[in-house]
Amino acid sequence: MTRRLDATLLADLWFFHAVAQYGGFRRAAEQLAVTQGAVSQRVQRLEARLQLPLLQRGGRSLQLTAAGQQLFAACDSGFDTVATTLAALQREAAPASVRLAAPPSLALEWLLPRLGRFARLQPAISVDLLADNQSYSPAALRQAGIDLALRYLPQAPQDAAFVLPEYGFPVAAPAFDPAGHSGRLLHDDAPWSTPAPAGSEWALWLAAHGRPSGCDAGERHFNQAQLAYRSAQAGDGVALGRQLLVTRYLQDGSLRRLDEHPPLLLGYYALYAVSDSEAVGALAVWLSAEMHSP
Repeated sequence: MTRRLDATLLADLWFFHAVAQYGGFRRAAEQLAVTQGAVSQRVQRLEARLQLPLLQRGGRSLQLTAAGQQLFAACDSGFDTVATTLAALQREAAPASVRLAAPPSLALEWLLPRLGRFARLQPAISVDLLADNQSYSPAALRQAGIDLALRYLPQAPQDAAFVLPEYGFPVAAPAFDPAGHSGRLLHDDAPWSTPAPAGSEWALWLAAHGRPSGCDAGERHFNQAQLAYRSAQAGDGVALGRQLLVTRYLQDGSLRRLDEHPPLLLGYYALYAVSDSEAVGALAVWLSAEMHSP
């Protein structure tokens, strides 16, 4: 007679599957969080309903009968398929999430003011932003659980999803007067993801154009660009502003360009896509467009 599946039969099959999978009633009971007696009663009820012995009793270790082996294989395949399907459905229903890593200065000065725009364009994608200067190698990023990474590098890499040159120029507070001011050179000592000499961006500028006027009071060093910019806004001296980061300060008037020299190439922003989900792709395309727009 054909056995129709119902709730009771499915439940008993689940208990039998646990006994066969874990090799005994005690371990099955621990995994199912029920008593050993409850597991035994379920398996006995299943055998009575099927009119088939599924377990060989009496030995020191659990043995399945031929019928039990066939039933376990069928249950194992079926329950595994159901579990895989449920996990896939849950992933599809859950909001997509992307972990984006970027240098602290870029994260604070440029990314944060724009992520709200991306959220409005892609409300189903959640972006977790991490500010760090870890190595940009794909292996290191995957180990850190990063999906997408922006890195500021001294040279244009060959393995990035896209590369954007970054230019810079001296910036100071609006009230800074080169003729009558005694200010400092304000250094960002950590512009690169890889080790570089302190003040490497200023070293490029000084070699090309010399020391800006009004900066004869020494130097002040910081480990993030935004600290140098805040110090410049406070009138402490002249910072070397990266164009992407200081544009909004030039627009709101809290900083101004100090001289008329053309912007100097300082480094490159590189985007690395570590995973290939649709959400990562959407964020990468948006970032590329935003960074390349004037």
